Amino acid sequence: MKTKLFYLIILFPLCFFAQENDSIILKERYERMKSRKIAFISDKVNLTPKQAEAFWPLYNLYISKKRDVYMRNKKNYKKYQLNKSLMDNDELGLTIDEFLKLDQEELDIKVEYVKKFTEIITNKQLIELYDAEESFKKDLLRRIKKGSDKGILEEKKDIKKKKKR
Repeated sequence: MKTKLFYLIILFPLCFFAQENDSIILKERYERMKSRKIAFISDKVNLTPKQAEAFWPLYNLYISKKRDVYMRNKKNYKKYQLNKSLMDNDELGLTIDEFLKLDQEELDIKVEYVKKFTEIITNKQLIELYDAEESFKKDLLRRIKKGSDKGILEEKKDIKKKKKR
């Protein structure tokens, strides 16, 4: 009995340390991915220093609002997945309404920020921004699928170096 208690006392804190360590690793990965995204977008959109100064705080707010809607949508979907077999037709209708409400909220955010972005950047740069976001997303999914930690920009630099040789 004492042995079991001893192991419990020793191993229990290790579980918390492992979870905390995983959380730190995830935060580091997220920050690294965020930095890559900023570099990638900066490269594609060609912001002037003056534009960049005004654009990035606004863009970060935009992403934060979109992420909030995404997380609420994800939470609703999990709730639906857990309860779908128990839900009656009315509850399913309310769930659909909630999904649509969040979709509309995301669209409203996009419309609001198009107006704000075009006060800072040109329409061409805005289109390049949307294109860069999609390209980055596709690259990120490709890298996750491959298990690679290299980003598009690093790959482009590698290709340029090889061409110079």
